[in-house]
Amino acid sequence: MGYAVYHAEKGKISSGGIGAHIDRAKGFEHTYRHADPKLAHLNRSFEINAHCSKLLHVAVADRIGEGYTGKKAIRKDAVRYQTHVLTGSHEDMHRIFSNPDTADAWIKANMQFMADEFGRDNIVRFVLHRDEKTPHLHVVTVPLTQDGRLSAKEIMGNRKAMQLRQDRYAQAMQAFGLQRGIRNTGIKHESAKEYYARIEEAMKEVQGGEITLSKDFLGRYKEKDVVQLMETLKSLKIALKSQTDKGIQATKDIEQTSAKHEYQVQRLTDRLQQVS
Repeated sequence: MGYAVYHAEKGKISSGGIGAHIDRAKGFEHTYRHADPKLAHLNRSFEINAHCSKLLHVAVADRIGEGYTGKKAIRKDAVRYQTHVLTGSHEDMHRIFSNPDTADAWIKANMQFMADEFGRDNIVRFVLHRDEKTPHLHVVTVPLTQDGRLSAKEIMGNRKAMQLRQDRYAQAMQAFGLQRGIRNTGIKHESAKEYYARIEEAMKEVQGGEITLSKDFLGRYKEKDVVQLMETLKSLKIALKSQTDKGIQATKDIEQTSAKHEYQVQRLTDRLQQVS
């Protein structure tokens, strides 16, 4: 059984950039350079409400104007939107999308989950991308509370609230053979920009040496280094998949490096468990 993946973050910049990426806007190809234009026809945009058909920055502003009932003016630095990515393990997502009926059911289940969590009226974008390696949904919501306040802090909640939301998401995805990922891995969520930077860095690792592993005063390997090694392995596996698809000669080098790091991860993780 594969894993359900739900990631959310507050909008930190103008919604124009993320809107160009999600909508695959012409003239802004640099925002989705990892997408395959030959598969663009497989992407789908869903009109959950009237706002979903507008330019994203207009949709966000209109929804706030429609639903905000606060007496104070909204601060310039206030978070006006939140982005969400919903997907699953690579192999499982391709299994789901190999059957049109199952794919439609998965989309509807995600649509219901987002409506239940954030309110149907607050969804200003709901788009399926199938032109990248793994099918996934991009959803953008406006953080309006039920009493008409704009509060990303309240809507998003703290770390515990996020974990509970991920629990609920995993429960909603069980029907599709997806389960909850491991809790408290110590790995920080990353933005799309950070993700792609990590992939490119992993490609450089192929030509480099091993990661330096340090020990504490008891002679044990430090957990943070093992986590780093696990992240590098994850990146290399993704890079391997990408390179295999493109038929690039570097595949063999990535395979060898990935296997070496995987062995190190297993060995060091076993040691950590023995001393914990």
